[in-house]
Amino acid sequence: MATAFTIPQGHPTVSRPGSENASNIKDTNGGQVVAFVKDLIEDVAQKPLQPAALATHDMFREHIIAMSISYFALIVLLILASLPFITWLVGK
Repeated sequence: MATAFTIPQGHPTVSRPGSENASNIKDTNGGQVVAFVKDLIEDVAQKPLQPAALATHDMFREHIIAMSISYFALIVLLILASLPFITWLVGK
């Protein structure tokens, strides 16, 4: 029945004293920090797949060059598109 009342039951970890919960949380966070540091050291210690001197593509540099060309072209197009309006304002 939808209107039936039940006795609320607390979660076992919630009903414990606060000091035990705090110690469990500290242990969990400490373990996460240790795991993060271990993973970070492992990632830093890994060698790259290809030496930088032999790399044929620098994706970051290529992306920056492509974006700068695109922005320059966009600025030129905006200036060219506004020239008729500018000449109309000057001739007025």
